[in-house]
Amino acid sequence: GERMVKVDQQSIPPPQSCGDAGSCLCVFDIDRTLTGRQGDTRQCPGNQVLDLYDEAYGGGKATLSALTSAGISTTFCNECLLGITSAGQGSGPGTAWNNYILDSIMRGETHDAFMQRAPQARRWSFGTDVQSPFVLQQGNKMKQESVELIRQWYGGQGVCIEPGEVYFFEDRTENVLPFEDKGLNSREISCGSRDPSLYGGSGMVGYCGARPEEVQRVKGNLLCQ
Repeated sequence: GERMVKVDQQSIPPPQSCGDAGSCLCVFDIDRTLTGRQGDTRQCPGNQVLDLYDEAYGGGKATLSALTSAGISTTFCNECLLGITSAGQGSGPGTAWNNYILDSIMRGETHDAFMQRAPQARRWSFGTDVQSPFVLQQGNKMKQESVELIRQWYGGQGVCIEPGEVYFFEDRTENVLPFEDKGLNSREISCGSRDPSLYGGSGMVGYCGARPEEVQRVKGNLLCQ
């Protein structure tokens, strides 16, 4: 019987080759996560207004959240690959604002090195047709589907990321807990500032956007307290 066991063990195919075993992945929503309310630096003093048009939520000058003003590279995500999953589309592929997101916001040491190796990844994907790590127009409560596909997309590029090493950051309350079904981590951000007017003042979405200290490498699916 022992000999059978050994043969069985030998017949297991080797795991797919991973140049970067132990990688992590940080995925972000765009509106009110990477950004804050357009033009408001009075209520959001850490935010930064750009001379670019952001059509989200009625439109205005694109305004970086405290997180993106400081830089994603100031958080643990500097060591991780990066991605986006948004229900919106920024101002649309090819616009100056969307180019800025790809070229100036999605930056970190590990991610930059990957993008140098895989420049074809600098493109937008849509919904569940994931051909890159940057996904637009994926419906609310369904974002976990796209984030899992981003994880798999990286796997296809030879970068293995365990589901438990995926971290999603999002201001919209209803999008956080569904990630549990996929075994992915998720965290609601913009906790201290919620939009007082959208959705009947329900606080469903953020106002100032993510702060650097909210981007934590914590396991689980966490709502604002």
